[in-house]
Amino acid sequence: MKKKLSVAVGLFLLIAATGCSSEENSLSENNESSNSITNGDITLRYGSGDLNKSIEIKNSAVNFIKFDQSGQKLSALQNKTTYTPNLAGAIAAVGNNWYNINNGETYYIPEGTTFTGGFNFNSGGKIIILGELGGSNWLNVPNGGRVEVGNNGKILSTVNFHLNSAGKLDNYGFVTYTTGSVDGIINNYNNLNFSNSESLNGSSIVNNYCRMVFNAPNNYLNSSLNNEGYLTFEKGFHINGSGSLNLKGQSYTEVTGGTVSIDGKIKANGNGDGFSRMDFSNMSFGNINANIAFMGHIDLNFVNTSYTAIQNKINNQVTINSNAYIQANECTPQKGNAPCSDDQLQFTLVANVASPSISNTTLSATGVTINNGFAYVSYHTNDAVAGSNTKGAIRIFNVTDYNSPSLVNEALFNNIEFNNVDVDNNKLYAVGGDKNGAKLVTAPLVNNTFSTQDLSSFLNYKLPSSTAKNSYFYNNYLYASTGTTGGGFFKLDPNNAYAITDQYNFAGERAKYVAHNNTYQVFLAVQATGASLRIANNDGSNPKVYNYSTLAQTVTDGKNVIVLDDEYVYVALSDKGVAKIRLSDGQLMNNFIPRNFKVNDQNVFSQTGLTNAVAVNNCYLYLANGTDGVIVLNKNTFKVVGYYKLSASANYIYISNNLAFVATGESGLNILKIN
Repeated sequence: MKKKLSVAVGLFLLIAATGCSSEENSLSENNESSNSITNGDITLRYGSGDLNKSIEIKNSAVNFIKFDQSGQKLSALQNKTTYTPNLAGAIAAVGNNWYNINNGETYYIPEGTTFTGGFNFNSGGKIIILGELGGSNWLNVPNGGRVEVGNNGKILSTVNFHLNSAGKLDNYGFVTYTTGSVDGIINNYNNLNFSNSESLNGSSIVNNYCRMVFNAPNNYLNSSLNNEGYLTFEKGFHINGSGSLNLKGQSYTEVTGGTVSIDGKIKANGNGDGFSRMDFSNMSFGNINANIAFMGHIDLNFVNTSYTAIQNKINNQVTINSNAYIQANECTPQKGNAPCSDDQLQFTLVANVASPSISNTTLSATGVTINNGFAYVSYHTNDAVAGSNTKGAIRIFNVTDYNSPSLVNEALFNNIEFNNVDVDNNKLYAVGGDKNGAKLVTAPLVNNTFSTQDLSSFLNYKLPSSTAKNSYFYNNYLYASTGTTGGGFFKLDPNNAYAITDQYNFAGERAKYVAHNNTYQVFLAVQATGASLRIANNDGSNPKVYNYSTLAQTVTDGKNVIVLDDEYVYVALSDKGVAKIRLSDGQLMNNFIPRNFKVNDQNVFSQTGLTNAVAVNNCYLYLANGTDGVIVLNKNTFKVVGYYKLSASANYIYISNNLAFVATGESGLNILKIN
């Protein structure tokens, strides 16, 4: 049976029109050029102007103090494939003769020779090209026909070469494809150029494992083009509705001119291999009719190219201008910096963001999430300064340009404060509390921002306990961690006013945080005897509970953020530092306590520092460690790579791709690039 939550549905009446504000809200800047609406409980500010006066653009290097560590390197990608021909029973093709190929027959062009004659496939057969295929005759490869080009073999640009449906080309050498369509199958293991405008018709399958170039304009993809290596479009392309460009992790695709139009899809199929990368330079976008044109772990980078046409056509796994690292090999050039080269790791302070203020109460940032190039930041009051005063805020930043973030929305709340924020499927979920207990506030998003027409879309719901710590939305349910007395870990039904459908918590334990990846869901609780983790499937099923007495904290009222990568959960444990725990079996793999770290028998970090929060990316673990600033560990070895300090105590950190947000209490929010 579902337990009903009492609902304080925020059908807040619109009291003031644009340009008005409640007397209860003392805005952090004069609002001479801002727009705002209010209902007395909420003031929503929007538009350019004084909102952005709270952002001080820096774009300055951070003093990152490093320690001598050896960097981790990525394994090499597949290079060109060695081809060994099977010439048993094969017939040599020489000079300028003409040959009829019957079913089951194999002809070959010997290495070191150039054949300028012709072939006629009467039915399925094979041609092996170890030398050069030249001349100007047509070579139509039919269903069942196969052409193999050896490592030193070539098909020259004079040849009218065409693959019919189910005809096959396996290229281990150098091929220039001159006819205007492909109807068969291409597997490219070395170098292949399409020299004319090309149509990959619906019956074709084109797989690139090394280097492939489209030289001309007006290329049409009506089927699957699969890139696992280096793919170049010199003058653009068009993907029709039946077509797709499929990118494997660590593949590199570039567009160096022309126009790109998309009715189909560009999809990354990483399978744990990391991001694929697409670079666009000196080109333009035409019609982007696909609802979601780019999906999966793709990093899109732009030079002399406007990308406004695609900003709303990407899913939340796609990144923009993150300079993803692609390792060089025989087929692919290096792009970006090696992510695990510790000597190359550095940080740029992009901006300082002053905290919002309500009725002379300065707020502190508590949570961040990024979706579709926008950052959503939650704020609450600092109890040590504000006492029982309860005020909060949600801000929305446009961070598509990492070098110049802008503040587009600010929602100020007179009676609710927030500990965390989540975004899913064009809806925002913010959790915290008011004087009467834990609260959830929801709001729809329009083009990634709040509706500025009225405030009736902001709804609030009462949750169990005194305050809500964090939440996330998954598979049509909201999962939330709340407070102490009466709190715990809850599964909530949005179709029934966020009624409790399941409650997962342990007697005597204090709920702290919940997080998930594509496989696992993890809930952290603490008690005097140690930390507890509930590790389950990402829908909450098949749970296992693990207890860690060695991780008992002296300080138990901290934030205690947890983050996951594919294999591990990393737990911020205040005075016990950070722990690394394997998700598959709950095994404690490592524990780093900053106050115990020494160099030449001297303590490096404060003896009172607390690990408030952690964040993780592909190689590193980042600790928000109070007055110590941000400490960076190699996530594999748990060795200290270095640290940097900001203007005030680091209380929270969030990282998405190469962008980091570090909260420093009332001193504001710091936005950094990881280089």
